[in-house]
Amino acid sequence: MISKLSIGFSLAAALAMISGAAFAHHGSAVSYNLGKVVTQEGTVTEFQWRNPHVYILYDVKDDKGNVVNWGAETHSPVVCENDDGWTKNTLKPGDRVTISVFPPNIGSSRGLLAKIVLNGKVIIDDVGRGHQAGQ
Repeated sequence: MISKLSIGFSLAAALAMISGAAFAHHGSAVSYNLGKVVTQEGTVTEFQWRNPHVYILYDVKDDKGNVVNWGAETHSPVVCENDDGWTKNTLKPGDRVTISVFPPNIGSSRGLLAKIVLNGKVIIDDVGRGHQAGQ
């Protein structure tokens, strides 16, 4: 009886872990407005090369001239490396960029990376991501 009970608990725990991982990843259309793109010029403050997503933090000036720190989430490091040709050294603090993001649905200064231009060169262009999501 105890062995059947322990097998049952083990199976339940395994299913809970698997289902938790499946639901943990958010859908882009839930978190971001894929029908709108916001483009800004700014200065990179941090380039986070880590799983589950590469993250770019950058400063921009708002309408009143105040510096606001924004963040842009993009693909995982392996996708950035294999599909986009990025490395952990692609961006560094101080780099001036023109960056476009799909803005968040909650109104924060974060977004899903749509396009980035560094030194006059487009280094990623995912603007079509919004159209692919049915927006």
